[in-house]
Amino acid sequence: MLRLGTVPYLNALPLVEGLHAQHDVELVARVPSELAPRLRAGELDAALVSAVELFRTPTLSWVRGPAVISRGAVRSILLFLRCPLSEVRSLALDRSSLSAAALTQVVLRRFAGLAPLELQRSDPERALHEIDADAVLRIGDPALRTDPGQREVLDVGAFWQTHSGLPFVYALWLVRPEAASPELAARLVAAAAAGHVRRHALALEFAAEHAMDPDACSTYLHESIAYDFGPREQAGLALFGRLAHGLGLVDQGVLPDPVA
Repeated sequence: MLRLGTVPYLNALPLVEGLHAQHDVELVARVPSELAPRLRAGELDAALVSAVELFRTPTLSWVRGPAVISRGAVRSILLFLRCPLSEVRSLALDRSSLSAAALTQVVLRRFAGLAPLELQRSDPERALHEIDADAVLRIGDPALRTDPGQREVLDVGAFWQTHSGLPFVYALWLVRPEAASPELAARLVAAAAAGHVRRHALALEFAAEHAMDPDACSTYLHESIAYDFGPREQAGLALFGRLAHGLGLVDQGVLPDPVA
């Protein structure tokens, strides 16, 4: 049995299309912060997990091709600010996040020039007015649903793109070295190809199940999220690794090799 992990978010659906129906696949849905430990513990063979894990040890391999990417505003990685950005001193990170948590610290420290922040973790379903932090990070579907109230909203993907000039890779298929094979990579690439053509249908199904706006869900999958990993995406991922390593957020700053 092939044990695969994925996140329970709309943006992952086009990358796992059809996998749940394959007789030799067990598909496990968890938030990003739960997937990485399970992958490293050997409970999963591969997982669609936060890209930041590529820069942590022990080293994992990755599948070239399918990925969750933004080339500007992403709409589902959001900072809710109760003061001007230059005055932010405290940050509440979504408990579910890994890549987004590291990315947010990178852009605030390197691009906004802020000093080290007072950090805390917050529940993604908690009301913003109950969280005592200058900035609150929300990711995934909770970010799409959050009412900002009086807080200003900063799209972290757009902020990264503006200052780096490169796309950002949020998640991709990471594989334990013992499970890495061209055959596994081919199956995951095939699932992404099947899901790409079904994005609209997947958005409508998700919207109906979660009582969300179907047009907004479809627009999100077609315009806010990209899925094709190319040279610019690799350059963006490598830059993120170097910057995160410079801040001590990861163990290494060099992008490891993908599955052959």
